[in-house]
Order: sequence, then C-alpha cells, then structure tokens
Amino acid sequence: MRSVLNFWKSDLSIEGGVDATEHSPTQPADAPLTMAVRPRLIAIGASTGGPRAVAAVLGDRLHPISIPVLLVLHVSQPLGSTVIAWLDSVIPATVTEARHGEPLPGPREARVIMAPADRHLIVRGGRLWLTDDPHAHDCRPSVDVLLHSVAEAYGARAVGCLLTGMGRDGAEGLLAMQRAGAMTLAQDEASSTVFGMPREAIRIGAARKVLPLSDIAPTISALSGR
Repeated sequence: MRSVLNFWKSDLSIEGGVDATEHSPTQPADAPLTMAVRPRLIAIGASTGGPRAVAAVLGDRLHPISIPVLLVLHVSQPLGSTVIAWLDSVIPATVTEARHGEPLPGPREARVIMAPADRHLIVRGGRLWLTDDPHAHDCRPSVDVLLHSVAEAYGARAVGCLLTGMGRDGAEGLLAMQRAGAMTLAQDEASSTVFGMPREAIRIGAARKVLPLSDIAPTISALSGR
C-alpha cells in the first residue's frame, strides 16, 4: 500500500519538485501590480486542492518568494504533518509547523509556516500564536482567523492570497486585509479545483486581483521585491 506521502506525490504528478516551467509564464498576463511599501509577510489560505496549488505558487523556482509566508490549509491529523513534510520537499523555502509564541521570521527570510491541525494561527506583536478558540465556518484552523489578525497587525504591509477550496472561509478575512490597505489576490475559477472560497471573496469584493494559478507566483514574487 502506498504511503500518504506517495499519495500526495501521485495526486500532484510531481517528482522531485515543482517544475516552474509547467506552472508559470515568464511574466503575468496583466501589468504587474505595485504596493506603496514592501510587504512584511504573505498570508495564504486554501482547502480542497490546496496542497497542489500551494506547491505551484511557492515551488516556482523562476519566481521565488523572498519574505515569510503564513499558511492555513484545511487538513486534519495525521495529514497535517505529512503535508508539511511534502511541501518542504518540493519547494525551495523551509516549511515548518507553527509553534506557539515563536517570532515571525525576519522580513527577508523566505520561510513558510503552516498552522497545525485543529489550532487557529494568529500573528500579534511580531509573534505567532496558536489558539483553541471555536471553529470559524466549521474550520479550525481557519483562514479567516489568520487573515483578520494579519489585517490588524500589518495593515498595508501584507499580501493576502486565497486559493482553491470549498466553502467561504477566508473571504471575510481577505476583505479585512483589503480594507486595511493590503494587496489581496484570489485564484480564478478556471484554475481552481473547487471554486468556493475564492468565489466568495470575489463576490464580496475582497480581492483586488483575480488571477489564474500560473500568474500568482510571478505576481507575489514581484510584490515581495525579489
């Protein structure tokens, strides 16, 4: 019987890493977006189809991410630790599970920190915190919980990105980030496995830009000031 890790590899059709040439054009289709200030961090949320989408975005070696990434995926144990290990094996940046009270990495440190299964992840006072607060949209960890905390802590100095997923978790948090001045992105319908979470964000006007998966890595890389 194949292992869970091999399941992810088989499902994503990735061997030994993410082929950037398959996922990303040399330039985004539209003119590049700009921000008044260099972002301090990127917050990404996804659900169904999320591991594949995250691997495509963060594994694009032609357009690397140069600032910290906070990540919420709707996965439960024991899959949570398995997904972290798999992502760490296919993307250039180090991927770790969030630890309660750990400092946010430096502004030019490309690390990916993922919320553990069944704990909310928030950022406050330059540190990461895990909580057992009630589920949001039947989810813990919740994308909304993370994005609301990023909006409050970093305002315009952040990028929020909502990828493929079922339901509406993350839409309200992305709207909070947009209202705080952050750059907010949502994956388009054609490239989404399930167009639920991004669709809700688009419906309520939370996304400043809607992009195909192949354009998200180049856009974020440019915004983060590679």
